Amino acid sequence: MLLAAVSASAGQTAILAFLPTLVDPNPGGLSSAHDFHVASLTAVHPLAALVAAPLWGWIADRVDYRVMLRTALIILAMVTAPVGLVALPTLYVLRTVAGMAAAAIIPLALLSASFAAVSRGEQARRFTWLTGSVFLGDLGGPLLAEASVAIMPGAPLMIVAASIGTVAGSLCLVSLPGRCAHCLDSGDPPPPTVCATGVLLLITIAAGAGLAAMHVNLLMTRSAVSLSREQIAWMLSLCGFGMLAAQIFHARLDWLVKVPGRLAGLTLGLLAAALVAFPLASSIADMSVFILVAGWSSASLRLVTSFWISGSAAASGVRLGLQHSAASIGQALAPVALAFAAPGAQPLVLWSIAGLSLLLLVVLPLAWKRPSSGANSSGG
Repeated sequence: MLLAAVSASAGQTAILAFLPTLVDPNPGGLSSAHDFHVASLTAVHPLAALVAAPLWGWIADRVDYRVMLRTALIILAMVTAPVGLVALPTLYVLRTVAGMAAAAIIPLALLSASFAAVSRGEQARRFTWLTGSVFLGDLGGPLLAEASVAIMPGAPLMIVAASIGTVAGSLCLVSLPGRCAHCLDSGDPPPPTVCATGVLLLITIAAGAGLAAMHVNLLMTRSAVSLSREQIAWMLSLCGFGMLAAQIFHARLDWLVKVPGRLAGLTLGLLAAALVAFPLASSIADMSVFILVAGWSSASLRLVTSFWISGSAAASGVRLGLQHSAASIGQALAPVALAFAAPGAQPLVLWSIAGLSLLLLVVLPLAWKRPSSGANSSGG
């Protein structure tokens, strides 16, 4: 399961540093159209996930999720391999199918973790390590792609695709838990209310949008600090490192279960600060600090929302699908907004997301407002 989560995220981030070259291999041809295609190819993956994730979750609540998970990994490997060998229109198709496959892998991996857990605390630990694996893929994807292009320049993601295929084959040989293999401890909090679910989804959107906006700013030729492909890959991996560090941090503490409200408030504030400061960065060192903070904050928010929106004993594929869909909304809307922004107006997109994050601080208590008190249901 951990490797499946790594595969889904690596398939997304491994291609990012190559998008400017895949759109136009001639450096002299850079233009607004070039930036538009770079942003659009970044957005099409989460847009596909946005549409597909709730559907996969709904189906997973009614059929054997294990078949869906294994099939999605095989499809992801197949559509990752040809990158670099196809024309631009076909690249859009490959990115769309990859987004749909990833939209099944990550929520179903979390669903499997819920079925295998025997207590709320264990469920939290499993969610933490699985979410950490997602961000390990964010960290390792660009680095693996750089190693791959050194061996096969014409097909820069072939080794990434082979690695995903190996994980898919291995997953076919292991036993995965069936639905609700164990019942979690009695006294767990009830599934989130409609109001709480709405707040959690908005937090997920803000977290995904903020990080995606930073990623696309690294790729656009109109950015104040111009970066090489290798520097972009390094920055993306640094962001993944911050995400992974967040999961290690939460795995050693019980804030996720005990004080989710305080944890979410802290990380929303940090994300807003990083988004405000990022467009003002005047050096790669400054950008590195801000993207590291944003990666840590976004990863923490993704973990908090996925854990609390999933419920407990009767973990819902639909709710996890909606949460992944919400993350995809943010990851898609930010690049689209940047693609259509006038030259010099890109900072306004980041500052708008920062404003949304601060607004969510005001309504945050609604997400953990419980009818009865308890150690595990306190929002802090």
